[in-house]
Amino acid sequence: MFFLSTNECSEYRLEGRLVGHKDAINCLAVSRNGTMLASGGSDGIRIWDLKRQVQLPTPRQTPIIRSPADPVTCACWITRQEATHETLCYGTGLGFIGMWQQQGEGLEDFDVKMSKRIGTGKEIMCITYDHTGDETRIASGTRDRRVQVWSFDFKGPLIPIFSIELSTTIPRTVNFNRTANRNLLVFGMYDGEMHTLRGTDGIIITTNNAGPMIGHAVVDAPQTLFLIDNVMNGFSLHRLDNGACIRTYNTNPLKTFPKQVVFGEKATLVVGGSDDGVIYIFDKNEGTLKQVLRHADKGRVQTVTTYDGAHHSVIFGATSMNDAEPTISIWSRKRDNAEASIDRPLNTRLKNFLRGIVQLALAIALIAYVSNIFIGQRVTMNASGVSFTSLGNAWQEYSTLKTRLHELTNDDIRIMVDEYIEDRKMEQFIANLRGNDHERQSLENNERRAVRGKNHEKSYNEQTEAVILLGN
Repeated sequence: MFFLSTNECSEYRLEGRLVGHKDAINCLAVSRNGTMLASGGSDGIRIWDLKRQVQLPTPRQTPIIRSPADPVTCACWITRQEATHETLCYGTGLGFIGMWQQQGEGLEDFDVKMSKRIGTGKEIMCITYDHTGDETRIASGTRDRRVQVWSFDFKGPLIPIFSIELSTTIPRTVNFNRTANRNLLVFGMYDGEMHTLRGTDGIIITTNNAGPMIGHAVVDAPQTLFLIDNVMNGFSLHRLDNGACIRTYNTNPLKTFPKQVVFGEKATLVVGGSDDGVIYIFDKNEGTLKQVLRHADKGRVQTVTTYDGAHHSVIFGATSMNDAEPTISIWSRKRDNAEASIDRPLNTRLKNFLRGIVQLALAIALIAYVSNIFIGQRVTMNASGVSFTSLGNAWQEYSTLKTRLHELTNDDIRIMVDEYIEDRKMEQFIANLRGNDHERQSLENNERRAVRGKNHEKSYNEQTEAVILLGN
């Protein structure tokens, strides 16, 4: 999210507004890398470049593929981990599934991949995808109570896996259970029922009830909890295994319009729309209201979504009514270093590696330090001459340094290494001085022995001459 401000902030701040839709906006979806936003409404589907905050060119379409009277009701980005290009999938009010696929290097290079009417042509209420192994699956729910699942290979048409019609439930949200069986979770709009469909044939495995009505639902990444817009008093958090309600986030709605609700900031926040122009942010665990974002002076904000980047968390809200200017607001909060480090495992590994290097250097220095103490050779030079350091002081110095490892910076590490190298050079210099002194002393001793030898020889000769003279 390059356009966002770099100043750290504790609350979300408005970063910009996207203007271009002519009618109510029904859905928002952010691409995997956070560079593009797709928005769908009564006047079709649009893609936005978030860095420049501009709308990208729309692929060329024929009236058969895209009817001006056909509103876009839901959308999602289909991505694979190894893929570099994005594929946008969306559903419409007349039952069409459309796909735009990115072709070139630029964001603008999208082509219409397909447009297919499914089922009986009723409104597509929700759409989602799952990519596991080598297979990508797409699931949809339509207003005629039908749930369909296809296999998609990004090259050819959709390959049907199953299609079932539920007895009473109109699917408001569908979500894949990311396990080997790839079961499908279906959340009912009017009856509040939550069905688990078998991934092979769509047979209902379990059914739980989450409330009288579900305006929208979303499942967290670990797939243990889900949020719903309960329409009556706000949003509520439930257990996925049995549908039991854990906590309610009261917004005191004036009217019972269905609103989207999503998790934010790694599922620590609850973010939802309203019928009075604001976006609510709750603390998920405590249930307290953290912030209220003013999208417009009035009107419904039924469409919201979130995105978590490496350094920023972003909230998007859109106008969902026809009698107000349709805009998309962008709100962001920059996380501090402690929060952002969660998203930067490489930085953590690098810091741990540097700390390991420092610990290794300190350990080597300590071993040499202790060894010198035991052999009586630990010498430090000061103004008064030569002094010795005890083992206790050495261990105390090392312990002090060890407790400060978490505070070390790259400059600290470099200074410590330089000091260690200088200490080793000083020790070598002292050793050389001792060697030179020893060599000089040996030479002086040899010279003295030579002089004593000569003197001894001279004295012997003189004594010999004296004996000879006395003899004569």
